[in-house]
Amino acid sequence: METGLPVPRPAPGWATAAGLLGFAAYGGSAATDAGSAADRLLIAERIARYGWAYDEHDQAALAECFTADATWRGTIMGEIEIPAKHGAENIAAQEADLWPKQGDQRRHLFTNHVIELSGDEATAHAYMLQLRIGHAHSSLAISGAYRFHLRREADGGWRIDSLTAALENLI
Repeated sequence: METGLPVPRPAPGWATAAGLLGFAAYGGSAATDAGSAADRLLIAERIARYGWAYDEHDQAALAECFTADATWRGTIMGEIEIPAKHGAENIAAQEADLWPKQGDQRRHLFTNHVIELSGDEATAHAYMLQLRIGHAHSSLAISGAYRFHLRREADGGWRIDSLTAALENLI
């Protein structure tokens, strides 16, 4: 149906259509048992720690969020590919390289978590809003959806094995 309205950019559902996001149907009672609930909280906390570490410019804490062999990749509206980063230390170093260029305080906000567990692995989806704070003023810097693949490591901690950022803007 022709509406006469301009086509929105990004198009609604672009990241799912591009195969970057998508999750399984809700799993019912198996998804809500006590062990699963604890793991879900720990996974959500790991995602929050990633945001806190970035925002507080704590490179060591940022590296701690990832497995040693992790991969970080991203795209802006499926049109501009952000070069992949590999390895916890390298990901943290490359993220830290952005901090002086930003010149302001950033705050990551992760919302609408959907976490799928499978033994010692998990996939988590979350919307991400990143605020820019400078001169006592806040504004939206970046928005998008993140897909995290996490593994439970030998120490029992959940760490990000793969992160895909499907960003809708990069200001």
